[in-house]
Amino acid sequence: MKRVRFSVYRTVGEARLQAGLLEGSGLSVEIRGEALAPLGGEIPSTETWVELWLPEEEVARARELLAELEEDGEKASRVVECPGCREENPGNFELCWSCGEELPESPRPRLRAVS
Repeated sequence: MKRVRFSVYRTVGEARLQAGLLEGSGLSVEIRGEALAPLGGEIPSTETWVELWLPEEEVARARELLAELEEDGEKASRVVECPGCREENPGNFELCWSCGEELPESPRPRLRAVS
């Protein structure tokens, strides 16, 4: 089984988080370079980056999973107003957390004050 480098991370934490997501979905992830991470500052920083490697046939599925995660994150950063009780809900909710009514599909962007 041929493995290919799927992604590179600056920290072990980032790599482990991503690896956990992929492994939880049944993919076979190998983490490389983790042992060099504590040497940051002693050797060039690019030498301490952590890599995720996957079997070549699992790369497409891994990309799909990460795209779904990114899409869900974008939805969560939006606000959906409940048509029943007018309560604001995260955009990735299907039902209102307050009254249980079904939420509309198109959320509006969450606006934040700029100081």
